[in-house]
Amino acid sequence: MMYDPRGRRVAVLLGLVLPFLVVGPAAGQVRLQDLVFTGGVSVESYEGNLSAVTVPVIDSTDRASAAAGEFGAHGELRLLESSGTPWDRYLSVEFDAGFRQFAAAGFELRDYAPREWVGRLDLSWWQRLGGVGLVTAAGTFRGRTVADRTPMPLFLQPGYATARGALVFQTYEIEGVSLEMSIDAESMDYQSVSLLSQLDLLDRRSKGFEVGALANRESWRMRFYGGARSTEYHRQDSFDPEDPFRRDRTLHMGALWVLNLAAVEAELGVEGTLNRSNSQRPEYDAVSGRAAVHAPLPFWDLGLHLYTVLTGKTYVHDSPFVRLVPGEEADNASVAYIALDRPIVRNLGATVRFGWARAETDVGNSYYSRFGTSFLLNYRPS
Repeated sequence: MMYDPRGRRVAVLLGLVLPFLVVGPAAGQVRLQDLVFTGGVSVESYEGNLSAVTVPVIDSTDRASAAAGEFGAHGELRLLESSGTPWDRYLSVEFDAGFRQFAAAGFELRDYAPREWVGRLDLSWWQRLGGVGLVTAAGTFRGRTVADRTPMPLFLQPGYATARGALVFQTYEIEGVSLEMSIDAESMDYQSVSLLSQLDLLDRRSKGFEVGALANRESWRMRFYGGARSTEYHRQDSFDPEDPFRRDRTLHMGALWVLNLAAVEAELGVEGTLNRSNSQRPEYDAVSGRAAVHAPLPFWDLGLHLYTVLTGKTYVHDSPFVRLVPGEEADNASVAYIALDRPIVRNLGATVRFGWARAETDVGNSYYSRFGTSFLLNYRPS
């Protein structure tokens, strides 16, 4: 019997959600909020004729383009909610699912038509602990399936299924300052097909912790944080006979400043990452800066959204062969986009977005660029 990760993922998600949906209505507490249906089209161009070890076909082009249509849905089910006592709590399920169909051009062998299906389910239990603080237990399940993946430079991450659990504790504020601590564990399995058995090498298990401090003021807040993560790639060799499987240790530290003035919100952040491993290939240092602005414009009911992340990355060891496994490249990408949105009629809005990204492929120090323009419609039935 063949293993079907998509079937297992669907069964697991339904098994987790359906009991809540059955019990919830009996208590009369289920509440659907912020349901949004999104559909639209985009045009994208890609640059960089690079290698990619996880694509089963080889083609040749320096530039490729694609048009894509997409449809998605997002919402939250509040299954349990209580208030009015020191022990306030709620239980919610947030879901996000989407589909994209591409029509790619610019390759020599043929025109490709990749398809993406993505889904995410977040379960959150929030509990007030008397006069001490707040605790949140969360579970996240994500799945992705890609058909007819293209060669470079049109890079599409391979399919995977992942599960993550986290426990977060945050103290109440004392003179506007609160402390927070979190632990989490994650398991990620990539979908392996007959022509790409090396995708199994990407399977990983990780666990980590983070501590932080949050300062709240009337118009701004500041957060400082730091943490560590341990990741095991149980299918990858470390080339060390005494320690045969790859194990990474990652440290990160950062700060985030958020300004709120009426309807205007601005963010500035910086984060540093050090990754060390028993295999020399993936050891690197990285620094990233983040900036974002969300503000209404004084004409045509337009809303402006600016977002950018710029990342610099250096490897500790020089190596002439592949040293970055696919799936890690998005962790160190540089991204920028500008979006304009406005309401059209009741419950219906439109968004135009222009974006750029520069990310590493599965070959270390090899980068591709993506430019895109999207037009989206957002419908909220409630």
